[in-house]
Amino acid sequence: MNNVMNRKSTKMVAAAGLALTLAFTTVGAGTINADAAQTTKYVAKPQMVTAKSDVKVRAGESTKSKVLGILKKDEKVYFVKDDYGWSKVTYKGKTGYVGTRYLNIPGKQVDSKKAPVKKATPAKASTKKVTPTKKTTSKAQASKTVTAKTAVNVRASQSKTSKVLGVLKKGEKVTVVKESRGWSQVTYKGKTGYVATQFLSTK
Repeated sequence: MNNVMNRKSTKMVAAAGLALTLAFTTVGAGTINADAAQTTKYVAKPQMVTAKSDVKVRAGESTKSKVLGILKKDEKVYFVKDDYGWSKVTYKGKTGYVGTRYLNIPGKQVDSKKAPVKKATPAKASTKKVTPTKKTTSKAQASKTVTAKTAVNVRASQSKTSKVLGVLKKGEKVTVVKESRGWSQVTYKGKTGYVATQFLSTK
């Protein structure tokens, strides 16, 4: 009976020892596997920095990105800039990213939560009054039929020197479209012509 108890006690002690060993191994490995997860940003100039402990250099700002290599404790690397928990570094001629907390970076920390947020200034409404444009409404003159008081030239434009399109005979009727400054615009043989109004009669 005592032998059975002793064997069980021995197994329990061995199991406990194994658990402790695994726990320490996990903690030790955590130094290498841990990555950035902080809300502060380092404001520091590009410079050579050292690793506080063994840490992975990744291809991007993510724990899922490709591992380019491992920085050993106290190993130097060129720091470019920090972006809230991830430091951009130059590692073996390549651009890599390391958790900022694992680097000795002389610089100033800025809390992202306390970072000042610039308020957008609303644009001032214009106080200038917009004057509505007045619509020029011209009343169309009604066309009318007139007769020539005497023989008169029908010209191409409102000028005595313009081309003569034809001659209206005395008593001949013609349709006046509109009148302007002593000239009547008429329709003459399918064309637009102009006749001096004084030579036309509405009777």
